[in-house]
Amino acid sequence: MAHKTQTNADDHSWMLPIEVMLGSIIHREVQACSICWVPHKLRKQNEDAHKPKTVALGPLHRGTRSDLLLMEEPKWHYMRFLLHRAGNPDEERSLLLLKGEPKWHYMQFLYQRAGNRDELRRPEVRLKNCGSAILALDNVVRAIYGGNIELEPHELAKIMLLDGCFLLELLLRLRKHMTMQNPNEGDFSDDPIFKNEEKRFSVLTDLNLLENQIPFIVLKKLYSIIFPVLDLTLENDHRVADLVQNAFGYHLVQSSSAAHLLHLVHSSIVLEESESNQASQELKRCATKLRAAGITIQPANSTSRSEFVDIFDFNIKLIGRVLVIPPLHIREKTEVYWRNFIAWEQSRIGIGCKFTSYALFFKGLVCCEHDIKLLEKNKLIINEAKKSREDLLKLFHTITEGVDHMDSSYSELCMSLNKYSSANPLKKWPIITWHHWNRILAINMFYWENWYHILVRDHIPTVWKLIGVLAAGALLALTVVQTYYAVRS
Repeated sequence: MAHKTQTNADDHSWMLPIEVMLGSIIHREVQACSICWVPHKLRKQNEDAHKPKTVALGPLHRGTRSDLLLMEEPKWHYMRFLLHRAGNPDEERSLLLLKGEPKWHYMQFLYQRAGNRDELRRPEVRLKNCGSAILALDNVVRAIYGGNIELEPHELAKIMLLDGCFLLELLLRLRKHMTMQNPNEGDFSDDPIFKNEEKRFSVLTDLNLLENQIPFIVLKKLYSIIFPVLDLTLENDHRVADLVQNAFGYHLVQSSSAAHLLHLVHSSIVLEESESNQASQELKRCATKLRAAGITIQPANSTSRSEFVDIFDFNIKLIGRVLVIPPLHIREKTEVYWRNFIAWEQSRIGIGCKFTSYALFFKGLVCCEHDIKLLEKNKLIINEAKKSREDLLKLFHTITEGVDHMDSSYSELCMSLNKYSSANPLKKWPIITWHHWNRILAINMFYWENWYHILVRDHIPTVWKLIGVLAAGALLALTVVQTYYAVRS
């Protein structure tokens, strides 16, 4: 009988992930399965673009590499500092006034909260309240990770609490860093992240990886407990979103239902959503062929840029015979951001795929290094990272590898460019001939380099093998000469 009862309990356990998903699928603050592993078909061209280099957030990459453990101690320091923050009434007042609240409402808020403010701000009270609140979100958090997290509830809550507090404190420091005249002095002189520019950029890059996210609802819940505001519900609390966008220098958008930080950054860059559909109209003429067809390609005026994250400008348009493209700045981490934005778009149904369509447009625009040279000359590609043209060509040709859908952002533009033809063949054919000659030369150089590398790697890795290969070559040459004279005589 006991065995039968145990079997029934075991049989029911497999239903728990399903119940979790069904219970959270209609939650207004949750997007189920929004934090997930990037599919192999998207990541195979550059595995490193989807793996954190410095700091692991959430359960997916936690404990996977020993070098990521170096940031665990700074996380605890950041968490302690956040819990000990005294709060800033002037900041809360400005936030209320920014939201359109009248001054008398703010005064009433201060009066009503004066009695228990000190109690609520005690670090141990904050920690206890945060822990209880995050533990209560267990089912929601599991649904966001697809219901497949096998950690015990208290262990998962511990990860969410530590990583959430670390991320909030990092964002608060980042906002302060942006407003300081000399950030290298004062509060940041002993900070393990901000005192080192390379580490700071590495950490901020890790924050924008799809596999390295924590649910945005966790950040909002923690912030509302540490900095409570009267009559402000979780759904209407945009303070964390404003903090992220101010810290990174993006346009402010009201995004109360962001799934995670990457989603919020994506929404801040892609201000207008386009309808998502199957890839039907792509650019079939590269930059050189467009030039031969009579199209002039010129850069548009550059938009404002963020110090920490790349800002993409999708405003490509055709004005008469002039194709106007905002300059694409290639920085050290541009590929990482671009690939993760595409991975996010490909993981959701019904959202606009602006980054995917943008990447497909550039893939059509660049068919060889000759095109990259032309775009660099016209200031359309700004190669700040000093990457080789071979690396840039590989980036443009592989970044859309494995994508399933795009949106209609450039459909009409591509259709117009694909049909456009020049009325002057004398101008067209020399350009096309020279372009094809450059492509053939580049292909031959590519294969010769590959053969050379194979020869060095497999056949002459040592001096003695090099001597053997040279001797074999000389013997082959002598044999050919001997055979020639033998036949001739």
